[in-house]
Amino acid sequence: MTLTDHQKSKQENYIKKLVSNSRAIISNQIALPLGVSKMTTIISWINQIDPIENIDLKVFQEYMSKTKNLPLGTERLTYSRDFLKLQDLQLDKVTMIYKDRIIDKCFEIIKKFSNESQ
Repeated sequence: MTLTDHQKSKQENYIKKLVSNSRAIISNQIALPLGVSKMTTIISWINQIDPIENIDLKVFQEYMSKTKNLPLGTERLTYSRDFLKLQDLQLDKVTMIYKDRIIDKCFEIIKKFSNESQ
């Protein structure tokens, strides 16, 4: 598929966002659950233009599928403290299972794309 200049520019901007979000996840500037949620959004934007095929990004979608029924963002404000404590036990369990793979993938994204996107 041949991309127009506009599509190439959008793709490059989205890849910069992917790298930036990877750095934010690694440095704890964004909580891992929200960072992964943001990552899946950015990946979907990229895939609408031209899917990335030279790096496997499935770990982010896997994590989101395991946490899809758990409150992750501002919706947490609508729940009681006791309910959130129970939900957080589940969230923490899933996060611990996926954390190393997610961090490794973030480093891989930075290595692969930070030079290409500059």
